[in-house]
Amino acid sequence: DNSRASHQTREINAVIANAANMRSLPMQGRIAAGTPIEAIRDDNTTVDVPSAMVGSGKHYALEIDGDSMIKAGINDGDTVIIKECNNAEDGAIVVALVDGEEVTLKRIKREKGKVILIPENDAYEPRSFEPNRVQIQGRLVSLMRTYH
Repeated sequence: DNSRASHQTREINAVIANAANMRSLPMQGRIAAGTPIEAIRDDNTTVDVPSAMVGSGKHYALEIDGDSMIKAGINDGDTVIIKECNNAEDGAIVVALVDGEEVTLKRIKREKGKVILIPENDAYEPRSFEPNRVQIQGRLVSLMRTYH
């Protein structure tokens, strides 16, 4: 039956087109959106995300551990997509490396010569650092949530 064969071909083509619109990103482990933790690098795990969620440049994924960014809609267990960069404007949500060892996801602001990392949860206080103590490792570009 020719129409059935062409229907199957269309379905296969749709699957291929869909796969072509996906990008595989390295999952770099869990990041505390609350208390900073050592970033856990796991180069073997990847996450497939729609290309529309990332754009150009190098990206990676992190799993959120904690609730310090809930007012920005970032919940414990969410997967965030981060674009690698070393600078971001005030107000951006960034992956910040503090003192070369603690990694955290926070909103960034510069004020009076300091870098302030601001949580999005009233239970947590902003933290202020000398600029040389904070290194931006990327900025939030997208978020994926799985409901269990």
